[in-house]
Amino acid sequence: MKATFIKTEGEYLQAELEIAGMRIFAMDQFGGEQHYSGEEIEVELTAGLHYEEESWESMFSGNPDGKKELQHQGGWSYRVYGVINRIAPEVMVDVGFTEFEAPIDTNDERVIGESISFTISRMDAYGN
Repeated sequence: MKATFIKTEGEYLQAELEIAGMRIFAMDQFGGEQHYSGEEIEVELTAGLHYEEESWESMFSGNPDGKKELQHQGGWSYRVYGVINRIAPEVMVDVGFTEFEAPIDTNDERVIGESISFTISRMDAYGN
């Protein structure tokens, strides 16, 4: 996806990007020191780590309005709100401007279209 590079603290440290009008703070896995502020770059965001074990019930009841967004919680941590759009090969959640792998494993197609929320403790940004 296209992102505007803002700054980095160095490789494997915090980078700041703007994607779809939103500030994203992620681990720099794309060599940000090669880029200049304001440069448009291609990155892929992934959930590097899930913060804590969350129950199935809390994840599926945590987004009753079907929101598709990320809420920054500090550092590299985000609360993800989205809708499950597929289950194979991984359970993927649409957050509006991209999708993330959910911290669940299921083959039950009935979860497709269900709203979900979960926490990512480290957002990673990779170069494309």
